[in-house]
Amino acid sequence: MSTLSDVQALYGSVQDTWTKSRAHVIAHLVLAGVVFGICGATIPELAVPAIDPKQVSDNGWFKLAKDTGIVYVFFVVPLLLLAAYAALLRAGGQLFVFMTMVVLPPSPRENRHRLLTPPTLEPLALTFEKSDFDLNDLQKKASELVLKYQSRKSGQWESFQETINKLTKNAQVYLGDFLFFLFVWVALFKLLPQTSWVQTNEGCFWPVVLVLSVLAWFAWFRVSRAIAIVPSLLLMYVSMEIRADPDMKITLDVSEEKRESVTQKLEELLVKQQERAVSRAVITWFHHVQSRFGQENTRGRRGNAGSWLALPFTLQKWSSFLMGQRALQHV
Repeated sequence: MSTLSDVQALYGSVQDTWTKSRAHVIAHLVLAGVVFGICGATIPELAVPAIDPKQVSDNGWFKLAKDTGIVYVFFVVPLLLLAAYAALLRAGGQLFVFMTMVVLPPSPRENRHRLLTPPTLEPLALTFEKSDFDLNDLQKKASELVLKYQSRKSGQWESFQETINKLTKNAQVYLGDFLFFLFVWVALFKLLPQTSWVQTNEGCFWPVVLVLSVLAWFAWFRVSRAIAIVPSLLLMYVSMEIRADPDMKITLDVSEEKRESVTQKLEELLVKQQERAVSRAVITWFHHVQSRFGQENTRGRRGNAGSWLALPFTLQKWSSFLMGQRALQHV
């Protein structure tokens, strides 16, 4: 029985290790496919010197290392090198992710509450004694109550944490790995230009840089999108916990008049939030088009191009806004 439990524990540890390192392994496979498959770089030739086993066994230093047991340490050296590389990769990737988020933070113009509906937020809104509240107040209240539900260590909290990790963790790993690979690739060609392998594959430099940059941009897009919806997920989680909390039963037991009032207030807040998001997007695009075609505007008819280019974008945004407003009205 103990043998079976040991095997199960070993399998569980291997599975956990694979889960933690899977994204790194996939990133390395993608790197190999990009460098050697898509861009056609040659595989480096490693010159391995010929070793005579008899000569090694007769060597005095080898006999001393064998007698003292030091020779067995060399079998651990590859694992130590692999662990050191993994630590360097994680540290470098986290640094690059942090720098990217500082330089290119997620856009505040996105409607971060687009996933929310009045019924979802109703339990959280009923915890306020005042009727004049906004989405920022709901966010602050959720941040306070999440500490309470986090301390309970319930299955819902673990499920919520797992959802957040699935949304952000792998995307951050890919972003950090691709930026780290890009940095190493550029450093290799800039610091070791006289190396024969670098000279042979000089034509692959820019294609690899381009592909890795696109992969990094796609990973950053996923990270920014995931981070943008985390506040909404927090509100949804806290509202769900409030609804299932026996201590909140009295708070949720209100008259239908107050419930309708809270629901109407939430509808107004969500509609205004969507209106602001659409307005900011339209204004930003208008300024972009105006600056892009500002010179043409002084030359006559060609100046109308900016307005005509802005029209489809404006119609699309307002169409999505009206559809969202109708959906809220039918909730």
